[in-house]
Formats: sequence, structure tokens, C-alpha cells
Amino acid sequence: MKKYELIDHTADIGIIAYGSTKEEAFEVSAEAMFDLMCPLEKIDEKERFDIEVDAEDLESLLVTWLNELLYVFDVKRLIFKKFNVTLIGNNQLISHCFGEKFDPRKHEIIREIKAVTYNLLKIENKDNQWIIQVVFDI
Repeated sequence: MKKYELIDHTADIGIIAYGSTKEEAFEVSAEAMFDLMCPLEKIDEKERFDIEVDAEDLESLLVTWLNELLYVFDVKRLIFKKFNVTLIGNNQLISHCFGEKFDPRKHEIIREIKAVTYNLLKIENKDNQWIIQVVFDI
């Protein structure tokens, strides 16, 4: 079963991520974001980095967390492949992120993602499946 699909959009690129739980859909969203930047198969799970974020609602929580992941990539040069997310209500997220230090000889950046947007953002449960639609500014 396909975990995510692309949404074609000018100057932006979007995904629709699927999960059997809210947490899994969040994890797949982050995987897809990094896969759009650098093929996941080129990233090893050598380091763990934990991120906790709070927000006023579920949508803001997703955008805040994904933007925090981009910030960690930009500042600490950590590129991630796998995520374990714990949601506490719709306002708090704790994540364990697995990846490694970015190495330009190993990790080819296919596209740069500048930010996660609220444009077309949707988080919904349909037929016992969580679906997240999110657009990235590239």
C-alpha cells in the first residue's frame, strides 16, 4: 500500500500521507518531506534526536513540528529517515527522530524545502484511516 502521493502545485509541492493512526500519519508526513529532499534509502539511522512541540490545535502542531524538523536540518545539519511520534491530545507532540549528519558526498539534495505551509492543509479520519494533506514551500 502506498504511504503517500504527490500534489502538483506551482512553486510548492504537496503530499497526501496516510496512516492507521494519527501518529503514523504524522510520521509518514515527515518521512515524505525528507524523501522529497533526499532519497530516504541514502539516509542511515545513526543518531536519535528528540523534538517536543506544543501548539493550539492539531494542524498547528503538524506545521510547527515539520518546520522544527526543517530548522534542525538547516542549523544542526541532521537529516532524518524515521520518526516515532507520540501525540498528547491535539496540543502536544513528542518525537524521536532517527537519521544522521548531512554529508554532501552521500546525501544528494533533490529539492530544497523552505517551509511547511497552511495552504490546503487537511488532517482527517476517513474510513478508519488518517489522511494528512500538506504543502511545502520550495
